[in-house]
Order: sequence, then C-alpha cells, then structure tokens
Amino acid sequence: MKRLFSFPRALLIAVILVFATSSVNSQVLVSFELIDSYTAAELNLVPGLVPQFDIDFYKIVYNTTDAMGQPTIASGALAKPSTDDCELFPIAIYQHGTTLNKDNVPSRNNAESAIPKLFGGLGFYGLAPDYVGMGDSPGLHPYLHGESEATAGVDMIRAVREFLADEGEVDNGEVLITGYSQGGHAAMAMHKYIEDNALLEEFNVIASGPGSGPYDLSTSQAPVILSGAPYSNPGYIVYTLASYETAYGNIYDSYSDVLQSPYDEVVVPYFDGNNFTYSMDNLNPLLPNLAAELLTPEFVNSFETDENNTFKLALQANDNYDWTPTRPIRMYYCTADEQVDFSNSLTAEETMNANGATSVNAIGLGPLNHGNCYFPAMLGALNWFLASSTPCVSTVGLDELSFEVSFSPNPVFDKLQIQSDESIEWLTVVDMSGKEVSAFRPLEYGRTIEVDMNGIAEGTYLITLRSEKGTTASSLIMKK
Repeated sequence: MKRLFSFPRALLIAVILVFATSSVNSQVLVSFELIDSYTAAELNLVPGLVPQFDIDFYKIVYNTTDAMGQPTIASGALAKPSTDDCELFPIAIYQHGTTLNKDNVPSRNNAESAIPKLFGGLGFYGLAPDYVGMGDSPGLHPYLHGESEATAGVDMIRAVREFLADEGEVDNGEVLITGYSQGGHAAMAMHKYIEDNALLEEFNVIASGPGSGPYDLSTSQAPVILSGAPYSNPGYIVYTLASYETAYGNIYDSYSDVLQSPYDEVVVPYFDGNNFTYSMDNLNPLLPNLAAELLTPEFVNSFETDENNTFKLALQANDNYDWTPTRPIRMYYCTADEQVDFSNSLTAEETMNANGATSVNAIGLGPLNHGNCYFPAMLGALNWFLASSTPCVSTVGLDELSFEVSFSPNPVFDKLQIQSDESIEWLTVVDMSGKEVSAFRPLEYGRTIEVDMNGIAEGTYLITLRSEKGTTASSLIMKK
C-alpha cells in the first residue's frame, strides 16, 4: 500500500501523534527484509477469529540499547496488513517467551511468529521483538532484564513507524501490549517503562494483556524455585544468573561460585552469547531439578540470609509489579502453572490496586499447566484487544493523494517553509482536539510559501493545504 493522506478532517486528526513521534525519533530503523507473504485464508487457524487481511511479514533491524545502556542493534518481526482498502491500523506488540537459541525468534519465522501474523490478519500492525542478544543482536540475551526488554519494544515501534512512513503509511496511534511467560514480564516491563518515562503521548497504550509473567521475581518466583521442591526448568535459574552477571557484573566471578560441579562446566556453551544450536530442551535434562543440587551451598545461604546478596538485589531491580498504571491491564494466569507461580499475577493485582490503579485485573483461566495456559491466555488478550482498539479506517471511495507537499523545518519555531508541486490556495492549522487555530489564503499563489507560526502555541497540529487538484495534509510540531 502506497498512500499519503487526503482524508476528511475528523479522520486526519488520528494521525497527528504518530507523525509527531516519527519526526522526533529518527534513525532508529537500520534495515528491513520481506520474509514472506500470507493470505488471510492461510492465517485462519483459530476458531472464531477470521482474519480479514493478507499480510506481508518482515524482519526489522533497528537501533536500541543493551542492558548496560550502550548502543546496539536488535531485530524483530513485523506483520503488516496488505490492503489498499483500509489504513490507520493500531499497533499490537507481542513479547515472546523464553528461548535459548538465538535463531528461535519471531524474525526467523519461528512458532511464536504466529501471534504477530494473526494480529496482522485481524487488522493490527503485528510486532514481535526478538530482544537484545537474540536474532541479529550480538552477545548474550539479558534474560528477565526489564529495561532492555522494554527498550527493545519501544525502539521497535519507533523503527516500524519509520518504515511505515517510508511506505506512505501510518498507524492510528494506539498501542496494545501482550506477551507470555518471559514475554509476560517483558510486556509488563514495557508498559511500566512507558508510563514511568512519560511516554504515553508517543506510545498511547490503550490495553496491556500479559500472560503468566514472573512480575514479582524476588518474592513470588524465587522462593518457589529455592523452596526445596523440584523445579521443572532448572535452566531458567542459570539463564537468570548469567543474564544478571551480564547486566550488572557483580553476581559471580565464575560459574563455580554459584553452580556445583559438573554443572559449572556443563552450562558454558549454552550461555556464551553465540548460541545458535542449543535449546532449553537440550540443557534442562543435564541439570538437577533441585536447586540445592544445582547451586552451591554458599550461594544459597547468602541468598537466603543476606539482604545485600547481589542476585537478590538484581531480582528486586527487575520486579515490575509494584507501580500504579494509569492504563488498563489484564493479567492472565493458570493455577497449575509449574514454571511461573500464579501468585505473581495475584500479587501484582493486589499491589497495583492498593497503589491506586483503577483498571487492573488478574484473570484466572483454571488449573492448567504453563504450556496449556498459553493458548487461552493469548486468546483472551487478543479478543480484549479487538474489543478495545479502533478498527482501521476504510479508504474505499476516498480520493488518492491530491498533490505532494513538504515542510521545513518540522518541528517549526517561527517561520514555516512549504513546498509543493501545486500552487497553494488555502491553508488551515488544526490542534489535537480538532479546533481550527489558523486559516488563511496565501497572499500569492505559489509552490513555495512562507507561513509565520509565531502566534501558535507549542504543540502538535494538523496542517491541511488546498490546491486546484484537491486537499492534502500532514502533521506539524510547534516548538517555542
């Protein structure tokens, strides 16, 4: 689809925010690659959900930051509806679950890429970051590190918006966030990051639906693993230790400080930051299911008795349940989950509501285990997103772009230069509420005109221009 905007004013207002953010956040996109295309019929895999759109499925590579705050690249998958009959789709972003193999990620068309593909077929821009340290990103993935999970998500949205702008498209400004297991933690981390950093104007989160996430790592999740009962996925323990050593550099000097022999040597090739071979299914059978047999007694004792234990502090730093969201959250969980204790969701619900949140709910889906909880959790989030979001805008019967126009500078501080391939006859400036703040006819018709913007307050506006060929519009940021 290759369109710019020639809608009636009421529809144009919806695009202002997104144009504004793409002009502020530039050079995030590194590259894109079309992986495959799918028809709506090929995406019709879930009973009761009938995709309406064909999609193009891309790998997106973009700039972001790693767990130490240093510049790096990350990759992810984008499912883009392919249609000329509808535009202004919302963004739905899916944060994937735990994976050890750097190639087992959405941009490599893995099993979890089905979620963004389904989002695309149902009328969303479906995004799925691979995370830092996965896919094209170098080094070890900082597993369960909240900030890098979050920035991988927000920077991917910025990169996709740049890509869409190059394609003559734009999203409608709505962002919906979900994920499962580690992805539940990542989805919550992303939502929290957006609100904590006052980014709701850029990322208008209208619904967040994480599933079975370890939101309370330090007091709901860790004690269950260290309780003395068998744990189904001991590889997760090592993954978290290696991750936090990568992020903070103070967890251990060598694996032998935290892991008993021979496991301190067994795990080495799995966590060297260049693992494109081994999966968690390869590692778990090599490790004992009891933490007391995997971890050194010295480490366990320190964790249980020392409030300044560095691993304990790292877990606390990545808890993301104790905050006050202003946007709706639904957490999906199952009571027989053997990997992520369901108390994570109940603790988060209780704490957020006690903090003053007005729309946070933990939704139980019955006595299902972790694997069997996945489908109903994601189906619940998807149906909620469909009910909460604004459908795409039909372009059937609308005129194509009337004429080309460019603005400089944007943001503008005083004088705005406008260049077009047609003579401008009339110009209006509209604020985000739809109120017209300026309208005038240029003194001289021309293809290059200068507009004095000094009387307009700082903010984001829609500017529309009319020529003999019709009307076109774009966003404009006013700075003082």
